Amino acid sequence: MKKWYIKERHNPQLGVYYVAKGQLTKKEAKEYENAKYGENTMLSFETQAEYDAKIRALKVQGARFI
Repeated sequence: MKKWYIKERHNPQLGVYYVAKGQLTKKEAKEYENAKYGENTMLSFETQAEYDAKIRALKVQGARFI
């Protein structure tokens, strides 16, 4: 079963930003956590509604999305 994911990226030069990844398998999400530079954290959501709500909340807080 696929969950919905947002990648939280911590880049030493660019700071923190987010990437909406959509539906992924757990294996695919785990692969995104491996960063050669900086750090990635995958935020998971059971439903698309939860995923969309988190994206809206992050944008209201001023988060950057790429």
